[in-house]
Amino acid sequence: MQAIYIMLFALTGINISTTNETLPDPIKWSFEIETISDGEYALIATADIKDGWYLYSQDNTDDGPVPTSFSFTKSSANALVQDVHEEGKLIKNHDDLFDMVISKYKSKVVFRQSYSSTDTKANIAGYVTYMTCDGLRCLPPKDLEFNVSL
Repeated sequence: MQAIYIMLFALTGINISTTNETLPDPIKWSFEIETISDGEYALIATADIKDGWYLYSQDNTDDGPVPTSFSFTKSSANALVQDVHEEGKLIKNHDDLFDMVISKYKSKVVFRQSYSSTDTKANIAGYVTYMTCDGLRCLPPKDLEFNVSL
């Protein structure tokens, strides 16, 4: 799948870093569980974004940068409540790199997924797909797995 994105960006003239240079991931993720009430919880996924880089909102279309998205492993103990909610200072403006209006975050964003669980020892697991750019280049989309216990 990432090869398709790399090819699409190459065709549109957008510079994606795919060299052998070891560029550290400009997004530092942390995951934790917050207890809301008895049997109700929230997965809190926090993205700390390195200065000069951007992380894209879930609300962007597939016509531009890859929107951040979450996929959850099915569990008989857990039931997701609503969709993933994002909290942070949203920047929504015309992006010269993609030549379209883009929604993105500059320094930090928190993603919150509420869920109920019948098992107080059940983990919530899955992966987040995200893409990051710095105004001149983009890194290929990345999948990051998470597995968080109560």
